[in-house]
Amino acid sequence: MTDLDSKTRDVLLAVMPQLIDNIPFGMMIADQQGNILYFNSVADQFLGINRATHLREIPHLQLQKEIVRASISAGHGDAVSRPAESCVSWDRVVTNDNETRILALRTRMVRQRDRKYRVFFIEDVTTLRQAERSLSGESRAGIHSRDPQMLRAIELIEQVAQSDASVLIQGESGTGKGMLARLLHDSSLRARKPLVEVNCAAIPENLWEAEFFGAAKGAYTGAVGDRIGRFAAADGGTLFLDEISELSKPHQAKLLKVLEEQSFEPIGSMKTRKVDVRVVAATNQGLKAAVERGDFRADLFYRLNVIPVHVPPLRERRSDIILLAEYFLAKFGGRNARKLGSQVKHLLLDYPWPGNVRELRNIMEYTSICATGNEVELADLPQDFVERVQKNQIGQGQASAGPLDEERDALINLLQKHANNRSAVARELGIDRVTLWRRMTRLGLSNVSEV
Repeated sequence: MTDLDSKTRDVLLAVMPQLIDNIPFGMMIADQQGNILYFNSVADQFLGINRATHLREIPHLQLQKEIVRASISAGHGDAVSRPAESCVSWDRVVTNDNETRILALRTRMVRQRDRKYRVFFIEDVTTLRQAERSLSGESRAGIHSRDPQMLRAIELIEQVAQSDASVLIQGESGTGKGMLARLLHDSSLRARKPLVEVNCAAIPENLWEAEFFGAAKGAYTGAVGDRIGRFAAADGGTLFLDEISELSKPHQAKLLKVLEEQSFEPIGSMKTRKVDVRVVAATNQGLKAAVERGDFRADLFYRLNVIPVHVPPLRERRSDIILLAEYFLAKFGGRNARKLGSQVKHLLLDYPWPGNVRELRNIMEYTSICATGNEVELADLPQDFVERVQKNQIGQGQASAGPLDEERDALINLLQKHANNRSAVARELGIDRVTLWRRMTRLGLSNVSEV
C-alpha cells in the first residue's frame, strides 16, 4: 500500500469505533459459533445485550432459531438447522424496561479470509409499522373492523406473531377467533409451514390420542399403516385448538405434557417424536372460571394463557355492524351488490346479535339472494329475524317507535294515496309487484281492506 493508503487506513481504524457507535441503528457481529464479538450502543439499547458473550444469552431472544426460520420463510436455508448465508430479515417484538418496540432485524454472513462472521443490523420500526397498519384500512387478512377494541386485539396478534409464545383467544361463538388465529400464523415466521386447526369438541374420547399423536401400523384394529397425528402434521407450524375447554381432564394432562416437552409417542410406538409446534387455543367460555370450578387444569391454563387475547362480541362493536353488513352484501352480491336502506341500518343496530358475526353473515347472505330492488328494505330481511328484532324492541320498550312501524305507516299512506292500487304503489317505490306483496305481507298489510 502507498503512504496515503496507510494513513487513510489508520484514520479509518481510529474513527471507525466512534462512527459505528453513533449510527442510528444497531449493529452486532458474531462468529460462526454464535460468540458475540462486537455490538454498538444502539444494539445494546434495543436488545439489552449488556454482558452477553453468546447469541443465546441475549434476553428474550432465540436469534439462532429465528435466523433459521427467517431463512426458510425467505426460501433459503435448510429446514433442519442451517440458515442461509444470503441476507434475511424479519420483525421482532421486544420489551425492555416496560417499553415495547418492533425491531426489524437483518443478518447475513460475511467472509474474511478463511473465516465467516454473521453481521446483524437492528432498526426500530415501531412507528413505521403502526403507520402501515393505519394505512391498511379497515381490513387485515380478511378481518374487517374499525372498532377500537377489535383493532387492539388485531394489533396484539400482529405484535406477538414473531414470538413462539402460546396464545389464548377468548370470545363468544361467531366473533372471529379462528380468523385471528389464522392472522397470527400468517404474520409469523411459521407462515410457510402448516396451520392445523382442530375442534376439540368434535373429537370422540376414544379417538383423541390417535387424532393428536398418531398411531403406528397395527396399533389397533384397522390400522393398516402409520397414521399421522395433528401434532406431527403441524410440525414447524401452528396448531390451533378451538373449543379447548371441551377437553376432558385426562386429555388435558396429556396435552400439557406435550406442550412442556414438545415430544410424544404415537400409539403403538416406543419411539419418541420431537416436534416444533406453536399452540394457539380458543374458547367461548371463561377458562379462568372453569379453573376455579375445577373443570380445567390450572397448570394447563397458565401454559396456554401466556398471551391472552379477548375478542369483543358484535353487540359491543356497533361501529362494525353496518361495515360488516355492507361487506357481506358486496361479497355475496358481486357486481349486483345492493345498498342498505336507512331503516334496515336502524334495525341492524337495534339488535343485540347473540350469534355475532356468524349470524350477521347468515342474514346478509339470505338478503343478497332474496332481495329484488337496488336497496335492501325491511321486507327483504328474513321474517324470523325481523320478528326477533321486534321482540327485542318490545322487551326494551321501543316497539312503538321501531323502524318497522315507521315503514308500515309510510306504506299505508302510499296505499291510501293510490286508492290501494298496488301497481301504482310499486311504481312509486321503484320495485315490482312481487316485492311489494312480500313487503305488505311482512308488515301485516296483505289484506288491502285493512287500509
